[in-house]
Amino acid sequence: MHDKLYEHQKEGLVFLYKVHQENKKGAIIADDMGLGKTIQTITFLSGMIVMERMRSVLLVMPNSLLENWGAELRKWTPWVLLTSFRMLINSERTLSTYRDSQFIWDCIIFDEAHMIRNSTTKTFKAAFSIPAKTRILLTGTPVQNNLQELWSLFHLTCQGSLLGTYRSFRKLYENPIMRGREKDASPSEKALGLKTSESLTEMIKPYYLRRTKEDIQRESKEPNKDTVKIAQFTKKNDLVMWVHLSPLQERLYRKLINQIILRGYNDSALTDLATMKKICDHPRLFTAKEYTDLQCDDEGKPDLSNGHVMKDFCENKTCHLLSKELIEESGKMTFLVALLERLRKEGNRTLVFSESRKMLDIIEQVLNERGFKMLRVDGTLTAADQRHCLITAFQNRSEYSIFLLTSQVGGLGFNLTAANRVVIVDPSWNPATDSQAVDRAYRIGQEKDVVVYRLITCGTIEEKIYRRQIFKNSLVRQTIGEDRNPIRYFSKQELEQLFTVEDTRFSSTQYHLQTIHWNQPKRNKTLDDHIAYLSTLNISGISDHGLLFSASLMENFEQESAQNQIR
Repeated sequence: MHDKLYEHQKEGLVFLYKVHQENKKGAIIADDMGLGKTIQTITFLSGMIVMERMRSVLLVMPNSLLENWGAELRKWTPWVLLTSFRMLINSERTLSTYRDSQFIWDCIIFDEAHMIRNSTTKTFKAAFSIPAKTRILLTGTPVQNNLQELWSLFHLTCQGSLLGTYRSFRKLYENPIMRGREKDASPSEKALGLKTSESLTEMIKPYYLRRTKEDIQRESKEPNKDTVKIAQFTKKNDLVMWVHLSPLQERLYRKLINQIILRGYNDSALTDLATMKKICDHPRLFTAKEYTDLQCDDEGKPDLSNGHVMKDFCENKTCHLLSKELIEESGKMTFLVALLERLRKEGNRTLVFSESRKMLDIIEQVLNERGFKMLRVDGTLTAADQRHCLITAFQNRSEYSIFLLTSQVGGLGFNLTAANRVVIVDPSWNPATDSQAVDRAYRIGQEKDVVVYRLITCGTIEEKIYRRQIFKNSLVRQTIGEDRNPIRYFSKQELEQLFTVEDTRFSSTQYHLQTIHWNQPKRNKTLDDHIAYLSTLNISGISDHGLLFSASLMENFEQESAQNQIR
């Protein structure tokens, strides 16, 4: 197995072996999605078991990945017990004892460990309590929202011996780093945040290994690298499509915001945010109560003052409607259908992700009427073997041009390299969810260039979610050492203004990014021609998500910052 590994995977083996030899309590392998954490782990376990360095190994994972892991382990390392996070809670005592005495595992491995990043959950507490000499956590997204998640993972990995209590961690690390990442932080706050993040990075370094696809690509260009096996990646172009609301969506959205302002939102903020997101996708996602409330005037009577209304509203049913109506009611649907028609004509195959099953229902209905052949995986399909059959069909049968997936299910552990286009229909509060979705296609084994389309409606809650994604990504990159000092794009005030409506025909975020990215390198002609076509589809504009933390952008930013300091 060792000879088949890429160079970065061999380095991962050395890291794991060193952790074992030095009797460390654990480690985190946080390689980017699609770099082969599974094969590194299997090779490590195979060697340890053959050398009789380990006799008892427990591997814990999401239920949907049990079949994948089982198939791989049967080939190389059959002496491993597999279980799921769900089973961990009910089996905690069984897994911790043998013949009425405490049983200590040689090694426990947690795949997709970010799923137990909340230290208050029963699953985390069960994982923490099962005795083991070594714990190895596998995750492509170690920090997704805040630094408490990083603390939780290392608390589990090192059994509380590295970062102390969360209370002390928050005071010493999280608070100064978070404040230093904000655009309106003072120079002293930025300096303290930077110094604190560097200190944290050094502390976790012996227990933490992360390589990104960009790291591997840079290594392949270094001299004297032609004698080793370096993983090769195609190009990825990650585009943000700034989409307009339809007249119906805009009317409903503004009416909802007015209602929220009048009654206040302290007790119903989460519900209101969810409703706002529904409007951005499609008004047909409403519940009957949401629809009725928004269709009435201040006295509770039907509001007939505006012609933009939904005809024949029926909760959870759209089959009685023509696809033309479903398309016209949503700005995203108008853009998406035109895009998918074009991609099919060009011979591309596309993954379409949405957080909403009902949104996938609408997309599926419209595409079916247009003769698309597609497959679908969402939370209703619980059998792992059925999911595996659908994935295999998409990978091997080119007549399927579309694969519809919910972000929570389809973005986890699937290999879908037969697709070379990815559409994120709605941005997630958690940026790692969208990254996981993209990396179903962009991974080792992908032979074509990949283009990603992130659909975001102008001036709405989605634009503010995207701003928060950028902030969270900059926090992650600085803390885990990917960037020493990433650009600060937004102030705290800009991040907190959720219940407002901006200009829905113009994106201030796109304009802000454009002023920073305007002098970046040109793309190839094929992509430029494609972007020129996209610009004809009645959208506000396009941003290049891939430029947010690019090396060339950081170099220009550091030069400008230095010049400002001199002034």
